[in-house]
Amino acid sequence: MALSYTQAVVLLVVVSGVVAGTAVTSFGATSEPLTADSTEVQKPDASDVAFQIQATLNNTGQTNLTKSVTLVMDGETSSAFTADKQTVTVPADGTNTITLAVQPGVLTSEQYSYRLVVDNETAPLASGNVTFDQPTFAVTDHRTEPVVQGETATVEVDVHNNGDFRGMQTVRLLLDRNHDGTFDTDETVATKAPLIRSEGNASLTLTVETSELKPGTYAYRIEGTESTTDGTLTVEQPATFRLSGTTMSTNLTRGERFNATVTLVNDGDVAGTETVHLTGPTSEMEWNQTVMLYSGESRTLEFTAETANLTRGNYSLALTMANASRNETLRIRESHLKVADVSGPESVELDEEIHFTARLQNTGDAVANQTVEHRIDLDGDDEPETLVGNQSVRLAPGNGTTVEFTIPAENRSQFDDEELLGTHIYGVYSEDTNATGVVVIEEETSPSTWSSSSDSTSTSDSSEQVSKDVISQEKYGLYYDEVSGETQTQIDEIYQRQPFADGLVVTEVLTREEIARQVYGLDVKRNDAFEFTSIDIELQQEIEATFDAQFESETGDRIESWDELAQEQYGSNYDSLNETQKQTIRERYQEQFDS
Repeated sequence: MALSYTQAVVLLVVVSGVVAGTAVTSFGATSEPLTADSTEVQKPDASDVAFQIQATLNNTGQTNLTKSVTLVMDGETSSAFTADKQTVTVPADGTNTITLAVQPGVLTSEQYSYRLVVDNETAPLASGNVTFDQPTFAVTDHRTEPVVQGETATVEVDVHNNGDFRGMQTVRLLLDRNHDGTFDTDETVATKAPLIRSEGNASLTLTVETSELKPGTYAYRIEGTESTTDGTLTVEQPATFRLSGTTMSTNLTRGERFNATVTLVNDGDVAGTETVHLTGPTSEMEWNQTVMLYSGESRTLEFTAETANLTRGNYSLALTMANASRNETLRIRESHLKVADVSGPESVELDEEIHFTARLQNTGDAVANQTVEHRIDLDGDDEPETLVGNQSVRLAPGNGTTVEFTIPAENRSQFDDEELLGTHIYGVYSEDTNATGVVVIEEETSPSTWSSSSDSTSTSDSSEQVSKDVISQEKYGLYYDEVSGETQTQIDEIYQRQPFADGLVVTEVLTREEIARQVYGLDVKRNDAFEFTSIDIELQQEIEATFDAQFESETGDRIESWDELAQEQYGSNYDSLNETQKQTIRERYQEQFDS
């Protein structure tokens, strides 16, 4: 806008509503030889000056003049006040320039009159009027880039002050969060109030937090005091991974390889990385893999592991990533080829064919495909290690079969007749279990070594007892005095329990140690100190019953079973007793070993 005469003023006010305006100046008379040749209202850039008046003073006298010049302001609704005051010296017949300023914050939006007063003279040296109007800000340009959800968006705004005076105005950024096409006051997301000189420009950065904004486009509006401009902000979805497909081999036979595939898709608008974790029952199934995918890209990951170290059963598998997971159960099936029973002759002559059979049962939950072996002990260590023959067996879960093995009467290329003579433990072995038996191989019609002795019969004739030496020789090939004390104790009990049941001969009568090893497959070595009480108590009773069944007489029974003790004390079998009575029997049973 134009200013009266040649003057202009500026006002800096930091509250909204301050206006810019015009000024009118007049010159008054003075009795002094000091006059104001010219007065100019200026708009300085300094932030601490609202406007200033520059006056050129002329001394028409012959002597130097030193005067005090005061700038007085008087508003329409406010009382007159001194805005500035300076002392100036003007040389004789010369001039000097003085500048008086008005500070920000002392003026309001209204019309003011001002005057320059020299000392205390009534007539002003100069005077005029000024009206203050509001600076006006217009948005000239704005820019923004797409932003990923959760990051801070920025809107760059260029603002121009179209007013005549420097000022501070609020620039506001509003965002249509609810997409209703309107911009409400509560949708203001950022404001700034820059200080801009008249006809000046400023660049502002307004920010928007996007953590609570859904991905998509949002209209925004920038409001200045003179103009409004609209734009669009795009909020992009972060890299978002999902499981597009997974496959896992979760039903396996032990030894088969475990395989898994995982397909990941990035549904986000930007590239990103994701780590996939697979947790399983073994260290071989602990797997981490990190991938980087662009927007819309997919990738399939593969994984494989051995299962030989896993036993039959169910195991947990967990596939996890940041925003998804999948749990599976890995079932490991395993065959278990049980040798349920073996049978063969108790005694046979050397020149006869020797036939053995074994009943096999697949008690597992996978097909059994194994080779079973028939072995015999020929070196007397009670460990059948000489191979008689083998057969390949394939059985479905739950199925059974019988296998047969033969030691031929002739053409025994793998055996020596001398080796075959005597008492031998034999067994049938699968990869999982085994079962054993005892066979006595004798020369044809040869009498027993001890048959001529009155105390050395190996039959179960109740009128005669087999001596301890006979028992020791027949079972161990040693005299009684040559075996260990532990073995002597077992020979003593066999000797005392005669006669033998069912026509058993000495070589067919087994000690508890032999029953544990040969009948129940326990890891009991010959001549070891046999810890009978270390066996499960139920199995102890089974071994005890098997041992007792070999004799017709109970005389010399070193260990009485639960049932024997129960019959002796309560006249009933053990299972028919109450819990208190059972406890008493168990204590009496244990005392036999403690003593």
